[in-house]
Amino acid sequence: MFLNDHVKAVLRGYPTDGSHPYYWPEGAAFDGVTRELFYKGRSIAHPDEQKRTYCCGLTFEVWLTAISMWAGEEGKAPLDLHFDAGEMVKIKAEWFVATGGRGGPVDALVKRGLAIQIEKVEEAREGDFVQLWRKSGSGHSVIFLERKIQDDMVIGFKYWSTQKSTNGIGERTETFHGVNPVLRDQLFIARAMSPAEKLPTV
Repeated sequence: MFLNDHVKAVLRGYPTDGSHPYYWPEGAAFDGVTRELFYKGRSIAHPDEQKRTYCCGLTFEVWLTAISMWAGEEGKAPLDLHFDAGEMVKIKAEWFVATGGRGGPVDALVKRGLAIQIEKVEEAREGDFVQLWRKSGSGHSVIFLERKIQDDMVIGFKYWSTQKSTNGIGERTETFHGVNPVLRDQLFIARAMSPAEKLPTV
């Protein structure tokens, strides 16, 4: 099953009042999560003492929380994805675009049977995970909310993440045109799912 409903439920639990401001120390070790994250008893991500957040850390936290929520509902808590904590650390590194790839959650989840890749923004759904890239070369890890349509064309989309423009966690819209547009052909969209032997139909 897809986890979009679980993702949406998790998002509703985060404050958007600036209590988790955005911070990105380029080149420094920083997980950007709001709380310490554990998998199979091992700590895999650490919060900042000042409660600051970073986009990759926050979206990774949302995914881990959503799939843990699913596991609890299925009576499979604690979460056991049939691989060890070392592999979860690798997932985190790929999600953070720290291993040379550009796909973020697509690189981290699809090959492990934990997501399918959505090829077009027109097919994205609320609760999908997105790694976007802009013309300037900058990137952002976000959660898709809705398309922005003009003259029957998709010109951009609204997302949830943490960023300077919203003083931390909040919603923002970006477009495929303008001074520093999002690159439509550099959108990596992952629809997270519970572990399954067979991939469901989109």
